[in-house]
Amino acid sequence: MSRNDSEERAPGKNGPGIVIRQAGPERAREVLELLRGAAEWMRENGLTQWKPEQFTEAGVASYFAEREVYVAEDEGKAAGVFTLQFSDPEYWGRRNDPRYAYLHRLAVGQAYRGGGLGAAMLQYAADLARHRGCLGLRLDTVANNVKLNRYYQTRGFRLMGMNEISGGKKVNLYERLPEQAGANGIGVRFFAPDDFEAFTRWTEPPEFLKQWAGPCFQHPVTASALSAYLEGANHTVESDKLVFSVFLRQTGETVGHFRLAAIDRDNGSARIGTVVMDEACRGRGIGRRIIAEAQRIGFEVLELHRLSLGVFDFNRQARATYEAAGFRTEGCQREAALFGESYVDLIEMGILDREWKERSENN
Repeated sequence: MSRNDSEERAPGKNGPGIVIRQAGPERAREVLELLRGAAEWMRENGLTQWKPEQFTEAGVASYFAEREVYVAEDEGKAAGVFTLQFSDPEYWGRRNDPRYAYLHRLAVGQAYRGGGLGAAMLQYAADLARHRGCLGLRLDTVANNVKLNRYYQTRGFRLMGMNEISGGKKVNLYERLPEQAGANGIGVRFFAPDDFEAFTRWTEPPEFLKQWAGPCFQHPVTASALSAYLEGANHTVESDKLVFSVFLRQTGETVGHFRLAAIDRDNGSARIGTVVMDEACRGRGIGRRIIAEAQRIGFEVLELHRLSLGVFDFNRQARATYEAAGFRTEGCQREAALFGESYVDLIEMGILDREWKERSENN
C-alpha cells in the first residue's frame, strides 16, 4: 500500500468519520502535541509508561525517517497517531522477526478518547500489515498496567512473552494474527470485575462449582470473594497467578474462564485450574481450545518446564480432554472430596515442556 492510497475512514464521535493516512514530516508538530498530551494524561492518572518530557521535536522528527507515521484526521485536524516499523529488536529481543509489523506510539487526542478511535487505528494497522504481506501485527505495553493489557487482549492481541528493556522497564509483548478464527475461535483477556456476573452464573449449582473450581470458592460466589481471588493477579512478571476470561473472537461474547496458579518461576512450574465454561457452549470444542491456550501461555509465554492439573475421577469428559492435550496421569489423591454422600478420588495429571513442544510440532 503506497502513501497515496493508504487511507481509510474510521468511526468518529462527530460527522461522517475520521480519515487515517500516512503522514509526512510537516505534521511533526501535531504528532508531538498528541504524544505530549497523552503523556500528560498518564501522569495525571498516576501512570508512568510515558512522560511528557521524553517527547522532543528532534525525537519526533526522527520517526519520519526511521519508521512510518500515521495520523487520524478529523476535517484536517490530527485526532490520533501511531507509528509502524518492520523490525523491533529493542523490545522483542530474540523474538524479533522482520516478517511482522510493529506498532508504537498509539495516542488519541483528548477530545476523541472513549469514541473508539484507538480501536479503529489498531484495526487499520492490522489491515495494513496484512496488505503488506506481514504475518501479523505486534505491539508492546507496560507489564503492570492490567487495564491496558486487557484493552489489547480484548481486541484480538494474544500475549507472546515479556521483556525488560533499558532502564528496567518491563513490557508485555503482544501479537495479532490476520487469519479468521471461525465461529468457535477464542481469545483470552485478564479476568476483571466486568466478568464477575457471568462467572457467578456459570458456577451454579453448588456441585458444579465444586467440580470445576475445587476448594477455591464457597457457594454462593460473591463479588467480594472474586475481588479477593483477583488480588495480586495478572502482573505477568511478578504474580503467582494469571487469571483469564475466555471470549469468542467473532462475537466478543464471554464464554469461559481459567487460571494458571502456583506459578513457580524458580522451578518452572504452574497449575491449571478453575476451568469453567458457559453450559451453552459445551460440545463445540471450546474446552479443548481453552486448555491449548493455557498450555501455550505456560510453555511459550512464561517458558515453564511443567504444567499440572487435577480432575475428579467421575469427570470422564474433562479427563479425556486433558489426555487428548497430552496430559499424563501421575497419581491419585484417594477420596479427596465429598460429593453428596460419597468420597471421590482426585486424579493428578501433568505435562512437560518437551512433550508439549513435540506435540505442537507434530500437529
